[in-house]
Amino acid sequence: MPELPEVEIIVRGLRKNILGLKLTEFKIVNKNLRYEVPKEMEVIYKNKIIKHIFRIGKYGILLFNGKSHIVFHLGMTGKFRFSNKKTDNQKHDHIKITLNNGLILLYNDIRKFGYFSIINNPISLYNFKNLGIEPIYLKNYTDYLWNIIKKKNKDIKSLLLDQSFITGIGNIYASEILFDSKIFPFKTASKINKKSFTKLLNSIEKILEKAISSGGTTIKDFQNIVGDLGYFQNSFKVYGREGLTCYKCKNLIIKIKSKGRSTFFCNICQK
Repeated sequence: MPELPEVEIIVRGLRKNILGLKLTEFKIVNKNLRYEVPKEMEVIYKNKIIKHIFRIGKYGILLFNGKSHIVFHLGMTGKFRFSNKKTDNQKHDHIKITLNNGLILLYNDIRKFGYFSIINNPISLYNFKNLGIEPIYLKNYTDYLWNIIKKKNKDIKSLLLDQSFITGIGNIYASEILFDSKIFPFKTASKINKKSFTKLLNSIEKILEKAISSGGTTIKDFQNIVGDLGYFQNSFKVYGREGLTCYKCKNLIIKIKSKGRSTFFCNICQK
């Protein structure tokens, strides 16, 4: 966490509230995030105007006038909040961005796994060359993805988590997608037939869109830009439901921990 839906919600919230505004100050309160926040960011972005805000995979990008822009990643517990009080300081606030309308944007990260970095023109997919296909474009790349999946001997859940295959899917949504598509999570990817593959792509689009429309998933820390929680966890069919009955067949949901991650599935519905 956060995964694609949560980052998309944050980006939309930022776009709604700060697009077109000028930064009067970019202050690094604590540089020690996953990677050290570059000190020069305090100089580069002063008096720069936010021209666009968008998402690639699990990354957010703030596009400014000029040649230098900001890439951010929320890690596991990163979040933004707005304030109009200069003294509104909380524990784990690491970045403080003051805007020309008096609004202050603060980045808070308890576990410090998020990060901010500089990206220069030209911005293109080359800068994110290790990322796979965006879920919203899956139908345009059906043949391409099918050719890849037929060559993969890893299990299908591991492939979904591989950001170089399809970008943005994390552990929570992978379990929900595989349940929706009725695919056993530990099935070898190359053994999936074309019908199941088509269903998988449809389920990816369906689950991620539903998660976004539900405000994302809040299990522990996620909040949107104005502090509201997400509600997609109320729609979980398998994730976090170990030992509870399957909504479809009444069999008990199973949890298996592999490679440090928990996988939830129904052994009947996902044969």
